Amino acid sequence: MNSRSRRGFTLIELLVVIAIIAVLIALLLPAVQAAREAARRAQCVNNLKQIGLALHNYHSTHESFPLGGSANARFFGQGAPYDSWTQWSAQGLMLPYMEQTPIYNAINFAWAPEGDGPTSSAINATAYNTIIKAYLCPSDTNAGKINTNSYHGSYGTTTYNPFGQKGWEGWAPPRIGSDGMFAIWISYGLADATDGSSNTIAYAEALVGNGLNGTSSQLYAGNAMMPYNSGANPNLLSARANKALVLAELQKCASSFTAANLGNVSGRRGYRWGSGCQGFSLFNCLQTPNDTTYNVNGCRDGCNPGCNMDDGISYRASSAHSGGVNVLMGDGSVKFVKNSVNRDTWWALGTRAGGETVGSDAY
Repeated sequence: MNSRSRRGFTLIELLVVIAIIAVLIALLLPAVQAAREAARRAQCVNNLKQIGLALHNYHSTHESFPLGGSANARFFGQGAPYDSWTQWSAQGLMLPYMEQTPIYNAINFAWAPEGDGPTSSAINATAYNTIIKAYLCPSDTNAGKINTNSYHGSYGTTTYNPFGQKGWEGWAPPRIGSDGMFAIWISYGLADATDGSSNTIAYAEALVGNGLNGTSSQLYAGNAMMPYNSGANPNLLSARANKALVLAELQKCASSFTAANLGNVSGRRGYRWGSGCQGFSLFNCLQTPNDTTYNVNGCRDGCNPGCNMDDGISYRASSAHSGGVNVLMGDGSVKFVKNSVNRDTWWALGTRAGGETVGSDAY
């Protein structure tokens, strides 16, 4: 009887099979990554829809949206106990409508979330530092690591700290709120959105800072300049009052965002969901989404990277999604606004009562 030998793979055949498998993996990997990002983007949309539902349930109870920053004491005694940079945010005030009642009940709203005095920080630290998944965009890999808020209420095209009245700390001149849907110490409602709630931005997402200070990694799209090489703070209720000055200041800020100025770069954007402060839970619509003309995530003309971001002129909407950002409109709908949106259109969407007419095909 003749025996037959079994023939195995030759080295060349094995290499060919490996190469084919590698090609298949290379073809499938982008599709898998795209599917995962689509799921993350869908979750981001759902987070904003949940915020929108909470806003409207809050409005049904209180006949307005929550304050962008409430008045809470950071200490009592000598000096001024109230300020506009350590106050509870709209997201803190809407917690019961976000199915976060236990966290809300743990907050002592007689006190600020944190402050220069040790009392308020100690009282509210547990609630303030709690990570809430609904306030984190899953596409942003930095969200929840150091900085814990991806979603920001709009204060329109206002370029200063949107006080609702003269600061209790005695600052002058008196502040008169904002031209957006949120301000500090003033609340606005649907009746104030005379442009139409479906044409007015309530919330948008923004990349959080990476928290890396003093290194080249700090030149990250989620970080801000504090301070930048400013000429003059515009101090405008509406940027349209002096568009040329606003754009000039944005250019100075973006031009300062270089390796030569690492000491002035802040990685604290989106620091805490509970802080009713610009850059932490509030944004404005001066820079377009993921603005490449002025490619920096925020601009403050005073203080240092360790400060809160109040008194900055601009904090943009930004995201890790391809091509644009998710935006919650005042009527509760969520729309995807492209990075290519016209700046004037974006400004019009940011204002609640500018009298502009914006078609849905404009963005």
